[in-house]
Amino acid sequence: MHLTPVYPFLAAALVMLCLPAAASDDPEAWLEQDDDSLTLLVNEGALEFLQDAPEHRVLQTRNRLTVTPNSLRTGWVELYQCQGNLDPVPAVEVVYRYHGLRKLRVISTRGIERTRVEQNTVQMEQVQEGGEVCIEAEVQVLKPDGKGVWSLQSGPFHRRFLDGYYPVQLEYRIHWPVNRLQLESVHPEKQQGFLVREQPGELLIDTLFAGKLTIKVRFSAP
Repeated sequence: MHLTPVYPFLAAALVMLCLPAAASDDPEAWLEQDDDSLTLLVNEGALEFLQDAPEHRVLQTRNRLTVTPNSLRTGWVELYQCQGNLDPVPAVEVVYRYHGLRKLRVISTRGIERTRVEQNTVQMEQVQEGGEVCIEAEVQVLKPDGKGVWSLQSGPFHRRFLDGYYPVQLEYRIHWPVNRLQLESVHPEKQQGFLVREQPGELLIDTLFAGKLTIKVRFSAP
């Protein structure tokens, strides 16, 4: 998904979190902000996991995907997503570029005067500094990857400025039925700055990063 200003004279403010697009789609995902005071803080594109939070405002993204028994047949999973610590803008839209998206709805906002859903977008007006919007939807993202194996890929997550990237704080969770699936692998692997925790039926990833991050998860039948 990406956020684009409704009026062309507004400072650019773009955010996108999506699954890989087809070759004919725009694969880029970003949050752009026209602020020369931050240009020295950008990463030039290589993925970097960070230990310390920067002093300026960091985009905070919370994602929760819930895989149900029916998901194994249809590929549809439940999505809950919040974008927080937003920049102040008079008008902005969130565009979701999932190949399969349905039942998109806004469930809560903070520091945003008005919101409405139009097809695969969420339109927002009078976003205050540090505002937050949370949505629910269903997305067709679970793919069979051989007999008794499934894969789920999310990303690329990033916040882009011109040819560089600002830090993003990401909390990413997946829930699944323990009697139907078991976790096989996560990419990237657990490392400093990229926390991965697993317990029966749940995966949690918590990371602060700059650059472009794609998360790939594989499941198998127990």
